[in-house]
Amino acid sequence: MTRKLTKVVALLAGLVLAGLAAQVAAQDGATPDVTLATDADYGAHLATPGGNSLYLYVEDGDGASACVDACSKNWPALLVGDDGVATVGEGLDQNLVATYTRPDGGVQVTYGGHPLYTFRRDTAEGTTRGQKLGDAFFLVSPRGEAITEKLPQQKVELAPEELEALMTRGGQLFAANCAVCHGAEGGGGIGPALAGNSIVGNTPFIAERIINGFIEHGMPGFGTALDDHEIAAVATFVRNSWGNDFGAVLDEEVSAER
Repeated sequence: MTRKLTKVVALLAGLVLAGLAAQVAAQDGATPDVTLATDADYGAHLATPGGNSLYLYVEDGDGASACVDACSKNWPALLVGDDGVATVGEGLDQNLVATYTRPDGGVQVTYGGHPLYTFRRDTAEGTTRGQKLGDAFFLVSPRGEAITEKLPQQKVELAPEELEALMTRGGQLFAANCAVCHGAEGGGGIGPALAGNSIVGNTPFIAERIINGFIEHGMPGFGTALDDHEIAAVATFVRNSWGNDFGAVLDEEVSAER
C-alpha cells in the first residue's frame, strides 16, 4: 500500500512540476509552440508563432497520430522545442496542451487531445489551403475543436454618397499613414500586401490592428492619432480597393475594439 501511495504521489508531483514548467516558460518570454491567429473566413484558430495554420486530423484518436509515412510528408507534425515543454500563447488554454511521442520518436504537440499538424502547401503566413482537405483535416478552434464552417459574412451597405465620402477620406488617410509600408496600390513592401488579402474582411481584426498596431511586425498603432470615424474610413478604403469587396466599417464597430 505504501509503495503504491508513493508512486501516486510521485506521479502527481510530476504532473504539477510539468504544469509549473509550462507556466514558467509562458511567463519568461519564451516563444510558445502554439499561438492564436484569425482568418476572415474561419475566425480565430491555432497557428505556429510564424503564422502557419495548424490542423487536426479526424482519423486520430485518443491523442495519438494516425498520420504517418506518406501522410506525414504532406502534413508535418508540430513538434515541441528543445526544452520539451509544450506551451501556448495569449488567448489559448494551457490546460488543453499536451504532447504525444510519435513512432519515430518525435514529440508532437496536442491541443484538446488532437495532435497538431502544419500543411506543406501553406507556404505563406496565414494561408489555410489545408482546411477541409479530403474532409479529414480541419483548422482548430481555441477550444480545441474542429472548425468546419465559415463565419457568416454580413457586409455593411451604405448609401452611395456616404460610401464615396468614407472612401475618399480613407484614401487620404491611407496615403498619409499606411502607403509607405503597404504600398500605394496595396501591393505590400515593408508591410504585407492588402490587395486580395482576405484577412481585411475580418472587421474586428482590421479595426483592432489599426488601433493597436502589430508591434512584433513593426506596425505602429493609430488609435491615438486617429478617431473612430477616421479608422473606419481607412478600414473601409482598404476593404474596398484593389479588388477587395468586403463592405464598409462603421464607427461603432471601431469603438467596440478600443
